[in-house]
Amino acid sequence: MPQGSPKIGIWGLGRDGEAAVRHLLETQPEAALTLLSDNDAEKAPASLPGIPLLTGDAARTAISESAFDLIVKSPGVPIIRPEIAAGEAKGTRFTSGTNLWFEANAPQRTVAVTGTKGKSTTSLLLHHIAGAKGAKSQLLGNGGVPALTQKPGEDLTVLELSSYQCADLAHGPDFAVFTNLFPEHVPWHGSVEDYYAAKLRLASIDPKTRVFANARDKGLRERLAGLPDVTWFNGTSGYAETDSSLTFDGAPVQIRGTLPRGSHNIGNLAGAAAVAFELGLIDDPLALDLGTYGDLPHRLQLFDLPQGITAVDDSISTIPEATMAAFALFPDRRIHAILGGSDRGQDYRALARYLGERGDAHAYLLPHTGERIAQDLAREAPQIPAAVCADLVEAMERIKAAAQPGDVILLSPAAPSHSQYANFEERGRHFQSLLSATFSPA
Repeated sequence: MPQGSPKIGIWGLGRDGEAAVRHLLETQPEAALTLLSDNDAEKAPASLPGIPLLTGDAARTAISESAFDLIVKSPGVPIIRPEIAAGEAKGTRFTSGTNLWFEANAPQRTVAVTGTKGKSTTSLLLHHIAGAKGAKSQLLGNGGVPALTQKPGEDLTVLELSSYQCADLAHGPDFAVFTNLFPEHVPWHGSVEDYYAAKLRLASIDPKTRVFANARDKGLRERLAGLPDVTWFNGTSGYAETDSSLTFDGAPVQIRGTLPRGSHNIGNLAGAAAVAFELGLIDDPLALDLGTYGDLPHRLQLFDLPQGITAVDDSISTIPEATMAAFALFPDRRIHAILGGSDRGQDYRALARYLGERGDAHAYLLPHTGERIAQDLAREAPQIPAAVCADLVEAMERIKAAAQPGDVILLSPAAPSHSQYANFEERGRHFQSLLSATFSPA
């Protein structure tokens, strides 16, 4: 941290930015703080009175011209922004809330979990396995509480980290867990390979970091092949998903507690169990206690509707691979699928082919990727009825008119939410409210 009376900018005013401000007020009371926002219309949060705010061009100029000794960047600010390179060239240091957390704490047994999909489930499972053993675990990061607002767990800290948080991370965890790699967040990183590189930095920041990785992910196998000591799960030994069940060295594992839905989530459980076993949180590898683990909201969350109709809130699914995994849970039922959202360069051809091979599905397509998905369906699966909708309200109206007894209504968009919603949680909550308004309770 800068010494004396440093000038510190906090770039981004979301929950991570506010957490950074509160941390700096406590740890650097002599510092001159300034809030920074790209949005000209941004107002200073009422919860942070007395701190000056620069917006729009004024903020960008101050960042580029090195008006600050240090800038704490929120995860949503891309590291490829030209203002960062300009500011660094003139002496400004850029950091993140995650880095500040590592610098402020000397945690024992920190596990960082990342991957395109499955990191929230894997993190939560590990946290609950630790709790079932009586360990005092803390769950922080991307899917939970901003790390800067909390201290590490007495026995274990589980940090769920997005690619945004990994991209400029300067401190390696004790353990790094990689669930998978699929193309995602390309505009933020600049390219798919830069996105993969950001994720995989966790394995190389500190040579003492123990790496756990999913053996069934080709990208991980190729990119981690040069590391000397990777513990692979979902491989030929140790914990693995086998025919939608958890096994250890090929033998079935007896599980106490609520299992996550879907074979892909059993694969995530294999990763959590592999780390827990290494940490001594599992006595018998063939007996696993999930403690108080339960389903996460907006992740394959099921609702029973009249006439045997099932609704599924899988708003967390922002890539085609996750959506195909959701479809696989209902192999013999007709699915009304709500697809589409923000465009991050996703390739929907494989999803279109999958729907064509599956057959019994209807697609309701939302902006902005809906038009592109419609084109891919027309080429790859012309037999699949597809309706381009203005919004989720229109999609639900169309589904109400078309749904038959026993059907499935699936919100699994294969795209981020930001074209129409602040985040996937808001999208999921809107879907659930529309379910309540459209269908009477079962």
